Amino acid sequence: MSDLAAELRDIERKLFEIPDEKVAQLTLLIERSRAVALSAAMANAALGTLRPRLVKTRPPRHLTLQRIFCHPFEDLLILPEDDDKQFGRISRASLAPCWDFVVQGLDGAAVKELEASLRASPAPAIGALADPRIAKFGATLWAIAARHLRQEIAKAEADAAYRAELVARLGGETVLLDLIDMVGVLEIARPLEALREEFSPKPVGKLLDGQIETFREHYAALSGSGAGRPGYMIAIVTGRMSDPFQLLPICDGLGDLPTGFADLKPGQYARQVIAGDSKRFFKSIGRADPVRLGDGAIAGMVDDFVRMMTRLKADGMADGPQPEMDAAGAKLRDMVRSGILGGADGRILAALDSATAADREALFEAKLQAENRVFAIQKVAKVAAEIGSEKEIDAALKTLGQQIEQGGAALIGDIKAGKLNALGREAVKQQLYGAVRMLELISGGNAAGKLMKDGLAAIEKLPG
Repeated sequence: MSDLAAELRDIERKLFEIPDEKVAQLTLLIERSRAVALSAAMANAALGTLRPRLVKTRPPRHLTLQRIFCHPFEDLLILPEDDDKQFGRISRASLAPCWDFVVQGLDGAAVKELEASLRASPAPAIGALADPRIAKFGATLWAIAARHLRQEIAKAEADAAYRAELVARLGGETVLLDLIDMVGVLEIARPLEALREEFSPKPVGKLLDGQIETFREHYAALSGSGAGRPGYMIAIVTGRMSDPFQLLPICDGLGDLPTGFADLKPGQYARQVIAGDSKRFFKSIGRADPVRLGDGAIAGMVDDFVRMMTRLKADGMADGPQPEMDAAGAKLRDMVRSGILGGADGRILAALDSATAADREALFEAKLQAENRVFAIQKVAKVAAEIGSEKEIDAALKTLGQQIEQGGAALIGDIKAGKLNALGREAVKQQLYGAVRMLELISGGNAAGKLMKDGLAAIEKLPG
């Protein structure tokens, strides 16, 4: 395993030097090895290393019937946070048992024939935006699977005993609910594919006017056809967007068009999907380990939390009890206190008090970490009131500013007393610049400017 880790690190260092053809070959080899249980973990680690290059190169992927089956609902897939079913989303943990159930219910000879045809079908060129094999074979597979699964689900809804048997076969209630969502998406796979062709590659940052109009047209057409549940189209689009909140006014504009889900209107359906995504995000904060996260990561998590919370409140989606949000806010307060503020003064002041340090590389690293810590504190300070850490952040910045000013005054005193003459002007200047830089980040330009002026005046009097 250590040899593999070393190889992966070597690939990571040379990731963008490897020819596209080699990336494609390596990707196919790794993905085929995932079929072997003992190789799955190693294959996933290798694919994770290659992922930045896969986004750029877009090599043809190893295509299987299972991947084609999952394609219509791939935008709904999430990593499981717990055993609860999330509205409008499908847990990746449900894929294997559901696919096994699908295969068991289909004609074995037909499946083998489809697999043979897939193997004989040529892969697209490197860099192709889409794989035409998916639509070609999917048209058959999706329709057959949807019809078979709809019969199974209808039987389960009518027969409680069969439903219990199906839950046991799949491995849980959540897996059955995920299977129901899979069927719902498969039933509208064709219009979904047509809509995807009009959208940018995932993640979609901002919907263009033409894309908004296309979404409205496709949704209205699906609603009028009476086929399937149009709400899944909303779930797919929110899953493709980096900022799904921008979809809310668009869905509200669809008025009373049906979603296929009880009495939910399009705007209500979109809000329920986003609410589920936000709760999953809040739960993920609860599991975060501040010891493993750096200062910047914690600050970024605070910023993301406040953005999400602000959007939810602005849209009225945070009315009433919000246990997941409250728990995440409490966790972030603790992370800020222990991970960012804890020991900040010692680390920052130590990085400034090292003019005679023998290990210059270690000194540079210490100063870099100190600056990163200050940047993190300042980033959190902008939104500290939203998580109840405003007083702690303000007090920490005030204390740090005072300590650095005192350190700067002591430095100037040592310069004037001749204690640093042996270091030379340049070395003393570097120590002054470090203190000035840190004071500027913490207390602003006025305090830093005064320290710089007084310090340079004292240094000018040092012996040449």
